Amino acid sequence: MIGLLVIVIFLLTGLIFAPELSAHKGYILVSFDSYTTYETTIINAAFIAILFYFLLLVAEWALRKLLSMSSVTRGWFGQRKTRKAQKNSLLGMLALLEGNTKQAQKLLSKSADRSESPALTYIAAARASHKNGEFNKRDDYLQLANEHPGCKLAVGLVWAELQLDAKQYENALATISELDQRFPKNRQILQHYLTLYPAINEWGKLISLLNKQRKLTGLNDQEFAELELYAHQQLFKKLASESGQLLNDYWYKDVARWMRKELSYQQAVLEAFIVNGNGKLAQEFLLDKLQRQFSLPLLPYLEKIKVTDYYPIITFLEKQLKKSTHADYINQALAHLKLKEGNQDAAIKHLTESLKTLPNVTDYQLLASLLEQQDKIEEANLYYRQGLEFAAK
Repeated sequence: MIGLLVIVIFLLTGLIFAPELSAHKGYILVSFDSYTTYETTIINAAFIAILFYFLLLVAEWALRKLLSMSSVTRGWFGQRKTRKAQKNSLLGMLALLEGNTKQAQKLLSKSADRSESPALTYIAAARASHKNGEFNKRDDYLQLANEHPGCKLAVGLVWAELQLDAKQYENALATISELDQRFPKNRQILQHYLTLYPAINEWGKLISLLNKQRKLTGLNDQEFAELELYAHQQLFKKLASESGQLLNDYWYKDVARWMRKELSYQQAVLEAFIVNGNGKLAQEFLLDKLQRQFSLPLLPYLEKIKVTDYYPIITFLEKQLKKSTHADYINQALAHLKLKEGNQDAAIKHLTESLKTLPNVTDYQLLASLLEQQDKIEEANLYYRQGLEFAAK
């Protein structure tokens, strides 16, 4: 309706002013220089202007169509690239699972940007690069994955895992420490610590961590006790390798009282002393424990201890022999100690007594050998025969 009204107005205007304009056409002169001029009537100029205007509208419409087609074309190519990237991402994941890490790295790295989950694709590419031994590229891919929001913990955990696998312990420690500060009391971070600390021989830190975050370990009481004991065994060996006195001081000053009463921890200390050649401290430690509580499982360590003077422990055992109900074990221990001193007669005597109630093939053979060395062939043969009979049972 409005459009029709506008047309009518234009027609009426033309009817009114057209005769006047036709009588007084006027003219327009356009001169570019002294040689080039253009002259026309006002009506022609107006007509040319209107025509030029409509030509501009047509040109604008054509340009818009071209731009619209360009946008559609770009969109089509973009979608095609996205579909191809998603396909390559899937193929790369499958190649990684199949062990074809070279192909996996190639497909995943190229398709990561346009994949559905770029961070996960970059992480997978990092794993492939790690398998290929290309640690710098691995770190580059993980850095790209880390730039995506909400991925810092996941990426950091994978980074630490791969660094641990590559035995890059210093880098792994830095990564795990940073994660621990930003995401405290995380179970997976704790698991990485449990892998890292034994690898770098930091048993003291491992023990401290276990005590602080016991609930996060997810271990039952038995598993936790086994891990705690193992950590202390390794710590004892480490301390003893540095200095026997260092271990001795740690035992009496830093170890919990309940641990000092546990036989397994006492045995761990003895093992550490003996393995590192601290025989004197081992003998003193063993003598102290036997005096406090006479424990039969500790007696076998007497044979492992190497010192120049066995007198203190021999004296103690001889006193125990008179009042203990475990004379057979004490006689056995005294036999081996006397043998270390070179006293074969005493060793034979104690072995003979111990075998009466504590028969075993090793002692039968040892006793027979000692008797044979003293040319007591008949007695030696008797014990050889008894040992064979006992072994045959």
